[in-house]
Amino acid sequence: MRTYVGLFALAALLTVLVTPLVERLGRRLGAYGDPRGAQQDRAVPRLGGLAVFVASLACWGVLLLIPNTVRDLFLSQRWMLGALMAPASLVLLLGVYDDLAGAKPWQKLLVETAAAAILWWAGFRVGQFPILGYDLDSVLSFLLTALWIVAVTNSLNLIDGLDGLAAGISLFVTLSVFFVSLLQGNHFVCTLTITLAGALLGFLKFNFAPAKIFLGDTGSLFLGFFLAAVAIQTSQKSSTLLAIVVPFVAFGLPLLDTALAVVRRFLSGRPVFVADLDHIHHRLVRNGLTPRLAVLALYALAALFSLGSLLILHSIANLIAMVAVLAGVLAWFLTSQLQYDELSELNLYVARAMNSQRRVLANQILIRKASRQVEESATLEESWEVMAETLEALDFDGAACRILTWPNGAAPSLDSWQRPSLRDSSECWSTSIPLRTGGKALAELEIRRGLAKDRLLFQFSSLLDTLIPSFEKQLRFRYEVAGLSRTKTMDVRRSAPLAPKARAATGNK
Repeated sequence: MRTYVGLFALAALLTVLVTPLVERLGRRLGAYGDPRGAQQDRAVPRLGGLAVFVASLACWGVLLLIPNTVRDLFLSQRWMLGALMAPASLVLLLGVYDDLAGAKPWQKLLVETAAAAILWWAGFRVGQFPILGYDLDSVLSFLLTALWIVAVTNSLNLIDGLDGLAAGISLFVTLSVFFVSLLQGNHFVCTLTITLAGALLGFLKFNFAPAKIFLGDTGSLFLGFFLAAVAIQTSQKSSTLLAIVVPFVAFGLPLLDTALAVVRRFLSGRPVFVADLDHIHHRLVRNGLTPRLAVLALYALAALFSLGSLLILHSIANLIAMVAVLAGVLAWFLTSQLQYDELSELNLYVARAMNSQRRVLANQILIRKASRQVEESATLEESWEVMAETLEALDFDGAACRILTWPNGAAPSLDSWQRPSLRDSSECWSTSIPLRTGGKALAELEIRRGLAKDRLLFQFSSLLDTLIPSFEKQLRFRYEVAGLSRTKTMDVRRSAPLAPKARAATGNK
């Protein structure tokens, strides 16, 4: 443990020494300003990630000169260090290019995906998914690995909008990964993360408000990629569900901010990759916090996520409790404090949708029950009464059934109905549905509904395919019964005059 403390202190000291040199380099190269426009009124150089990178490398080099157990364990996996630092250096160079010349979104995505592919090929991969209960095949493993790497890399890049914010959040994430690795006995990741944590702490001396130098894309992209990679390495030491969840919780704040940005831009119809000034930290400042207080508030939230990632290691019950608490805190924080118009509208939309879907389900059940009642009714009038009550419950404003043909012309009387509120037929729409038997129209069903009403909260096809066919079946049955009665009556009437003649003929004989 003393070696880790020494690495932490040495990394912090080296960063304090190197950062002023990088600051002068940034000024000489003209790498000024913040790409998101938050600090453009000050001539602050970028490229600060170079100081963190150089100090970390130097610290690992010093470790190799000190014979002890930590060095031996670190040396035993030196190939893994090379496999990690090669693609990480590629991402670092991408950040340098972006800070100096500006990289397009597709260029960033291409390089990040290529770096993720190198990392996957070297063995840093998501290979198991305990929820599914089996090892992932190569294609799915690569896709999940690349998605994780690219998502975390860009999430840390997007949250770098206030002095000290990205560096401080990275520090909390790095420390949480360190302690998780320490509990797992993963000394390789412990060495990497404790060194990086010290470098970040040293860099914050120059980066916290008011900043003298920014991380820039050089730092935010490198840190995101590096931390995403070591988180994968940490999860590979265990195949449990907790090992998969812990990195997600540790990176909770930057991933949350990225997810919100994607949702906001999608709901507003804006391009997803176009930057804006509506991230969580921007909202906090807009709502009255000073930049320094906003950063401290987000530090507290990042610390909560980091603490959660450590607590959930103990049991699945803690996982459920922590997720519930975090979900509640974030729901309150996002809706009441940040006041995102997109989220407010989405919340109302979801609430309306859930309520309407509940009513849709209730109406669908009503249609099925009414259909059965119509078929079981003793008379056609009872069937029509069920129809009328059901149509009224489904929010129609009127209905009528006109019998077009009936045996003997003695058609049953089916009373039409209409809501008193519908005074003028011009205020409603109507549709007529023919009811047939053997290709012959028996009746015509007309239903009416007000034009000003909201959409129907049921599937209209259910009305046409379930309820109305049941009434048509009942109507056809009553028609056939009436026809049979008429036929029997006619037979009786035909045979009745013949009886006296027959008796007379018998009498003559």
